[in-house]
Amino acid sequence: MPPSTTSTVRDLVGDATGRRYVFTELSLPAGGTTPFRRHPDDLRTHIVIGGAVELEAAAAPGEVSTTRYGAFTGWHAPPGSVYRLVNRGDTEALVIEAGTRAGTVREADDAAALLDTPAPPPACRDASDYTVDKPWGHEVWYTANLDGPPYAVKQIHMTAGHQSSLQSHRFKAETNYVVEGEAKVLNGLRAPADTTEAVDPARIPAALHGPRTGWSSAPDILHRVIAQRTYTSIEVSTSELDDVIRWQDDTGRGDGRIDSEHEGAR
Repeated sequence: MPPSTTSTVRDLVGDATGRRYVFTELSLPAGGTTPFRRHPDDLRTHIVIGGAVELEAAAAPGEVSTTRYGAFTGWHAPPGSVYRLVNRGDTEALVIEAGTRAGTVREADDAAALLDTPAPPPACRDASDYTVDKPWGHEVWYTANLDGPPYAVKQIHMTAGHQSSLQSHRFKAETNYVVEGEAKVLNGLRAPADTTEAVDPARIPAALHGPRTGWSSAPDILHRVIAQRTYTSIEVSTSELDDVIRWQDDTGRGDGRIDSEHEGAR
């Protein structure tokens, strides 16, 4: 029988992405805890988006380190790490988990049950706070401190009245989850094969998204985000971050990576 847990997990990945990454919302009630877990083949990133949690990571039998994470901070759990989440607060905590989906996840109430070798398991590490200013707000690239990760996790913060470029990607798939605020999202029309062709945004299906809702965009799908109210989302995508075709942009930015935005990154 699997170990009991007081947490609940909600899958956030739409079928449009082909499920090329894991993206889930974990809800942990006040006083709640997850089992210890180990994913031998997968890299995972966790970002707290509500409340606070303590990460308890096992280094050896009987040795557990504790690190506290608040909203919009988090950690990377490399393959083979052993850890659990604890909510010692008096309100619900919400945590986003993203990553690869290569293998199985093992769980146990006792960390020692998951320590299969004498060597200590790999240590978890803090997520990056690398911040890139944008004409409409800023992004935090949480996975910027990983070496060639097969996925990317970003915080997207857009101020009210602004909008992203109207864009598409040749290879990149992405899923967004709104944490706070409200966005009008244009999404779902296939991009023309000819990148010089004019695109009418009015033809693209539109929907409003508030907290704890989201959307996915597959390759070659036109999409744009318009901040009805200042909003913050977490975006998980495949790793092709420079793969951007900008069909329209309020500040005239071209396709691909904008190097000047990264020159001032912090």
